[in-house]
Amino acid sequence: GNGAGAQVAKRRRLQVPPVKCLDRETYLAKMKEVLSPMVQIGAMYSSLVDGIVTDPELMALPIHDHAIVRGHAVFDTCSVVNGRLYRVDIHLDRHIDSALSARIPLPFGESSEACKERMRTIIAQTVVASGFRNASVRYYTSAGPGNFGVTPDGCRPAFYVVVMGKAANVIKDEDMKGIREYTVDLPLKPGMLAKTKSNNYMLNVLTAMASKDRGGNFGILVDDEGCIAESCVLNCTFITKDRRLITPSFDKILAGTSVRKIMDVAHRLVAEGVLTAVSQEKIQVATAKECVEMLLSGGDTHLVPVTHWDDKPVGTGHVGEVTKRLIQLVKEDAEEGVDDHYDLEYA
Repeated sequence: GNGAGAQVAKRRRLQVPPVKCLDRETYLAKMKEVLSPMVQIGAMYSSLVDGIVTDPELMALPIHDHAIVRGHAVFDTCSVVNGRLYRVDIHLDRHIDSALSARIPLPFGESSEACKERMRTIIAQTVVASGFRNASVRYYTSAGPGNFGVTPDGCRPAFYVVVMGKAANVIKDEDMKGIREYTVDLPLKPGMLAKTKSNNYMLNVLTAMASKDRGGNFGILVDDEGCIAESCVLNCTFITKDRRLITPSFDKILAGTSVRKIMDVAHRLVAEGVLTAVSQEKIQVATAKECVEMLLSGGDTHLVPVTHWDDKPVGTGHVGEVTKRLIQLVKEDAEEGVDDHYDLEYA
């Protein structure tokens, strides 16, 4: 008797005011208001409905999508430059490799090539629907929605595409004039996650935050051998005193598409005598700090000169001449080249 009464007396009652569930129209109106000051997204595709929307309040995915539930998703990007898709194929190749590495069933076709073709078509359609002629594209392949389980059993694989205006770029125009950077003491991702472009970006986020805490931007990571690894979402490149362009090998980091383009155009500078060599290799921190130019790269066209590293000038402390040429060559390739481009037909 008394024991049971004591237990009842110890029970806590949470007094909460009644709340009215939102109807569809109210919810969408509130979402439109909340999203209006945020990043501009021109269009979104979802394979769940096999359609494109341009209303921001409709750009959503199910809360039980395993991209959210378990981070079981991969993503990649490409660019739209003057109404043309730029470098979509090299990104899609990496994207499909990432999906297979993550054991996510491909959402389209019976082969990787068929899936790639369908994805490329959807990306182009979404870009045209956005009306943007200069934009960033981000696309995700997820284990998909279905439940809150651990494995993707019972889920439906999904493909999402978003087309964003220039303001959404991680790298801003002012960054291209030179930035300060700091070495960050955080672990690298384990090998599989490092080479797979997955949604597991917690360490990337913390890397950038740690650098910003000191007045930097993206951060520089060093591996357990004392060698340069990468930045938070960017690859690192250096110009040595003897005019060699060097960048870390991809054995512990993501195979960046932008740094591959840099190495490609850099061979032209070798032919001109501006550079003596182009090399991927292990780069000790001490070697990197003796270099006369340093840059970070990502997003196809973004080359970010680093003029100060750990509060010391890189070279002269100003953007170097080789870096300026590399920026020019990559820009020319994006705007005038033909090999990595697809013309789009806008209405």
